[in-house]
Amino acid sequence: MSDDSRDRCIEIHDATPLAKIREAPDGTIFAAARYPGGALRDALAERAQRKAFALQLSHGGCGLLEDARLSAYVESLALSGANLDRLVLPPKLRALRLSGGSGSLHALLALPLEILAIDRGAFDSASLVEHATLAALSLANLPAEAASVGPRLRALRTIGVPLRTLDTLRSGIALVRFECVRCDALESIEALAALPALRELGLEGCWRLDLHATIAFLQRLPLRELRIDIGGRRKNVEVDKRLKLARLTPFPTPESVRHLRQDGLRHILGAETLGNDAA
Repeated sequence: MSDDSRDRCIEIHDATPLAKIREAPDGTIFAAARYPGGALRDALAERAQRKAFALQLSHGGCGLLEDARLSAYVESLALSGANLDRLVLPPKLRALRLSGGSGSLHALLALPLEILAIDRGAFDSASLVEHATLAALSLANLPAEAASVGPRLRALRTIGVPLRTLDTLRSGIALVRFECVRCDALESIEALAALPALRELGLEGCWRLDLHATIAFLQRLPLRELRIDIGGRRKNVEVDKRLKLARLTPFPTPESVRHLRQDGLRHILGAETLGNDAA
């Protein structure tokens, strides 16, 4: 969380003052691990109709999604340890974080999701390649087969995903940004040459990549932003010196969606990244 008031998180529990909910600034995240009482639910429902907000739910707090007065307005949601097969997700959901949990992701296809982050959990992400609006996907601590890429996806980040090659990315014809973090299994990045839209790249903790071969390969790509850590400060400085690219900006996350109702991903990936679909 940053210091910006829009990033403020308020824990919902029995002692939470109702005024604190009603007067919270636009974009506040409300976190709940238990199902709150009626007065607290009423205050949340009242506020939901006036200001944009996000929910961060775990355990019994997931019961808040059953209150249509709230779920009708939720656009940003974080779930911890949830079974998706037992939940009805908000119909206007555009940003979602899943931390652990289980269930089918097929229900996500009917939602106007733009950003999705998954960390651990027993999820089958294969159906996500069919998603019509998903633009940014972050996968952490999942098996290599989870990194399947649909033709509409614009940004992909893998963290601790044991990829040996990047061949699964070849179908990502709209992929503008790719980040591979903490992947000491990665031996080849040649598949990046098959991505016509790729302009932003991050490689961190990819220790098996050869310095000189990586530099020579990246020089042939039309990159505009780069962040690289492939084995020590000397190597990284050498790459930066040779390629002279702008520093890669932070990856879009569900928590970074602050103005979804106004401009969507233009604030995050930029108008050029969005291309003609954003017009």
